[in-house]
Amino acid sequence: MKWWIKVGCFLTGWNSKILAQCSEASYKHLKKYTAALLILIILWGFTGFCFAQRYVGAPLWGCALSAFIFIVIVIQIERQIILTVGTNWWGACFRFFIAVIMSVLGSAILDQIIFGEDIKRKMVEITDRQVQEQLPLRLNVIDENLRKLQIDIDSLDKVNMLLNEEIAKRPTIKTVSSTTTYRNEKQEDGSYKQIPETIVSTSPIANPRIEQVNANKLNLERLREQQSEFTQRKINVENDLRKELSSNVGFLEELRAMIEIVSTRIEALIFYFVIFSFLISLELFVVTSKLGDKKCDYDLIVEHQLEIKKAALEELVKNINQK
Repeated sequence: MKWWIKVGCFLTGWNSKILAQCSEASYKHLKKYTAALLILIILWGFTGFCFAQRYVGAPLWGCALSAFIFIVIVIQIERQIILTVGTNWWGACFRFFIAVIMSVLGSAILDQIIFGEDIKRKMVEITDRQVQEQLPLRLNVIDENLRKLQIDIDSLDKVNMLLNEEIAKRPTIKTVSSTTTYRNEKQEDGSYKQIPETIVSTSPIANPRIEQVNANKLNLERLREQQSEFTQRKINVENDLRKELSSNVGFLEELRAMIEIVSTRIEALIFYFVIFSFLISLELFVVTSKLGDKKCDYDLIVEHQLEIKKAALEELVKNINQK
């Protein structure tokens, strides 16, 4: 058996031993299913790779893994139709529903890649709108912080002013200290008794308010540094906000830009529906092939084996019930 037939059996899930007993008609069906699957594999492998690279920021091996996962999902979905014994209209309808979803997702991802430059220009417009919406809120927060800092600075300045006035009036203060000594005094009976003597002295020291003023000056320097930082942030708030919004562009932001492009430009809308129609046609290749063609001898052999097994089981159950 040729290698591409083995590859086709692997992708579709067909049994190569059963296929070896079949005619050329079954081989043609297999090749047709395989061709449809290969188209979907290439398409969704590319889509999965680009999605991981563009929006997830995955490394090369991560992009390859994402493409592989997309391919496995597509193969398993198509096998639900290919390996169905007989005609299952419910399965076909459900596959059509899945095809619509996959086509919407695929066209959204592919169109965002194809319209990449247009989306970048549209994102500039969207960013300008977002800046106008969020800038007043950012400025209000900064102004509130500046107001609180100014209140704290004015309060400390006022306290220092009062303390400096007090220090100017009393640069030093007197401290009182006392020491007690004992002297021996002879008594009438000839004994000695220790008599305490207390000496009181005063000494000038620097007003302790000076240390409090110095501590307040350090706090004022810290508050003024914060005030300067917030003032500089207020000056650069628009540029910082624009950079922040421009650097955090994800899938949904680009999808929003894509929707605006499609809704405002008729040529973009037409192209989107062309891509969507192309994808949904590819997705329904296998379904239409399965439902539209006559059964090949591979399908007949599988159904025949099923009927034989079913009859054998019914006969076995009948014999068991008779006993």
